[in-house]
Amino acid sequence: MKKQKTAAAALVMAIALTGLTACGSSNNAENNAGAANTGAATEPAADTAANAGAADNAGADAGNMPEKPAELTIWPDDNADSVATITDITKKYTEKTGIKVNVKPVKMNDQQQILSLDGPAGKGPDLFYQPGIGNLVLKGLVQPVKAEQAVLDSYTPEALKALSQDGQLYGLPFVTETYALFYNKKLVPTAPATIADLEKLAQEQTDAKKQTYGFLFEGINFYYAWAFMGGNDGYIFKQTDAGGYDVNDIGLNKEGAVKGVQLIQDWFKKGYLPKGVNGDIVDGLFGSGKVGAVINGPWAITDYKKQLGDDLAVAPLPTLENGKHPTSFIGVKGWMLSKFSKSPEWASDLAAFITNQENALEYYKKTGQVPPVTAVLNDAALTSDPLVKGFTEQVQFGQPFPTVPELDYVWDPMKNALQFASEGKDVQKSLDDAVKQVQDKMAMSGK
Repeated sequence: MKKQKTAAAALVMAIALTGLTACGSSNNAENNAGAANTGAATEPAADTAANAGAADNAGADAGNMPEKPAELTIWPDDNADSVATITDITKKYTEKTGIKVNVKPVKMNDQQQILSLDGPAGKGPDLFYQPGIGNLVLKGLVQPVKAEQAVLDSYTPEALKALSQDGQLYGLPFVTETYALFYNKKLVPTAPATIADLEKLAQEQTDAKKQTYGFLFEGINFYYAWAFMGGNDGYIFKQTDAGGYDVNDIGLNKEGAVKGVQLIQDWFKKGYLPKGVNGDIVDGLFGSGKVGAVINGPWAITDYKKQLGDDLAVAPLPTLENGKHPTSFIGVKGWMLSKFSKSPEWASDLAAFITNQENALEYYKKTGQVPPVTAVLNDAALTSDPLVKGFTEQVQFGQPFPTVPELDYVWDPMKNALQFASEGKDVQKSLDDAVKQVQDKMAMSGK
């Protein structure tokens, strides 16, 4: 895969090569916790009994559907721009079908817990928005989507697999994403190509007293930190020759991972990264022109463009000392069909409508988030967008989440380990303790 290919072609090829699994973040990358895809090795089965006549994802043929419900409820993530666009899309669905759609924003990270209580009580949504299948099947929170093959064929196969388990599809994909390097061309005319370039930028432009920095990112967030661990040949769970994972072989405290965390610790020690740096700090300082470059995902494009205009640019993460590229996480977010929906056929139809070519393209244009809809990936709106091109180049070097439920046990211990490292604690010991916590969690769960 070569960089001179179009953005859409690069993304499609990268997705095909990496086999996307569960993903990412909206405003806060902590939304990635618990997003592991626990299956999806086989092509999802299509239920052709419903959604007949919806080949264009434009609302089902009522003659082949159960009686229409008066209303459907969906839980989008609570990002304001996303909610506004989704609300506009659902209004079109109401005009087409007569079904009212209640749009109730719920923070993506909180949806599972709330649904486990509200669903059985009849107060939950018909559709909710999640980064991959994770443990949703195990928790009994989802049911198979009812969609005909013509609808399924509009998405990339890998995106469907990310929302599937044991050959059953439980949601329809809406966004595929990774993270890359945003930079302010007024402060950084040329994107840093190597970590040495990035560190030179930090050395020249960082003045903590003035709150100006060469580069920033959430250094204690495992979602972002992983890129530097994986790029140094680290691994979370050892991948087997058969393509699975040996969850008893944890690599988070081994040489490559340790080297990646030591690099991040060094940035804290030198003052390149302020202690306690979080997403609000990164976004606020970068948007106000006080930071040369930041690591973030496509969900940040809309706000950054409003703040920086034509000075905003995106590039792949700079190469490491070993000459390799940082391995950013890649993932898929989609509309999951609640187990508690009383109108699964119509809820499935609504999910197909929200994610169809027209609406997925509208969502991209208003939020900057890229949908895994083949026709949209090849649309000129994406292929001609240099900001998208930066992400499609980075996705070539990305890595999907390990497709095991044990990934759920990794996030909190690694957050603690990175926090300790940022405070100057011994990296090896911090990671040893994190791995022990992961092993204890696995043992307690019977894994």
